Amino acid sequence: MSRQVFGLDGLNLVEEARIEGAIREVRRIADTNPSAPESWEQRLHVARTAIATLDSTGFMQMPNRSIDRTFVIASLQSLAYHDAEGAGVADIAEWCMNQWLLLLQRNTDDLSALRGLGQAWLARSQNVLARIHRTEGSSSSGSSGRPQSLSERLSYSTAEEFRDAERATAEADARAHTADYVEARGMLIPAVDYFSRAVDVAEREGELTGELLSEVRTISSLVHIPTAISARQIWKYND
Repeated sequence: MSRQVFGLDGLNLVEEARIEGAIREVRRIADTNPSAPESWEQRLHVARTAIATLDSTGFMQMPNRSIDRTFVIASLQSLAYHDAEGAGVADIAEWCMNQWLLLLQRNTDDLSALRGLGQAWLARSQNVLARIHRTEGSSSSGSSGRPQSLSERLSYSTAEEFRDAERATAEADARAHTADYVEARGMLIPAVDYFSRAVDVAEREGELTGELLSEVRTISSLVHIPTAISARQIWKYND
C-alpha cells in the first residue's frame, strides 16, 4: 500500500495541487482583459469553482497562506464588481465580504481586511449612486429657473436669484431623505469607517500610502460626515 505524502499544511499532495490550481485560475481570470475570448460566464464559473475548492480544502483558514489568501479575496471581489454601475455578482461578492470579516475577527488590525471591506462597501454603493446621478440629471435638465436670453437676464433680480437658490436647497434636502439616498448612506458610512480604521492602522505601522488616502478622498467626497482622517494626512500623501 502506497504511503501518503503530506505538505506543510497537513494536506496531501493532491489537495495541495488543487489549491495551487485554484489560485492559478484566479490569477488567470484576474489578469484577463475584457477583449479576451473567454466569456464572462466562463470567468464566473472559474471563480465559483475556485471558491468551492478553496473552501473544501480549508485553504482560507491556513495561517501561513495570508498573502495568497488576500490576493484571492481581492481579485474575486474586483471580478464581482467589474461593472462600476452594476449591482455586482451577489454570491461572489458576499463570499469575499465574509472572508474579509473572518480575517478581521482573527486580527482587528488586519490592514488588508479593513481596506478590502472599505472597497466592498464602496463598490456596493456604486449602483445606487449611479441611479441617483441619473435621476438628478434628468430632473435638473431644463428645470432651471435662470433666464436664458439677454433681456431675461437683465430683468432677473437678486430676489429671484435668491428664491431659486432657496428652492434648489429645499429640493436637495428633500432628495436627501429619499430611499436611494438613505440606501447610499447606509453603504457609504461603513465604507468610511473601514477606510478610516485602515488609515489609522497603516499610519501606526508606517505603511500609509497615497493610494489608500486617494481611496479615502474618493469616499469622503461622496458622503458629508466627519472622519478621523485629518487634512494634514490627506494632503501630505496627495499624489
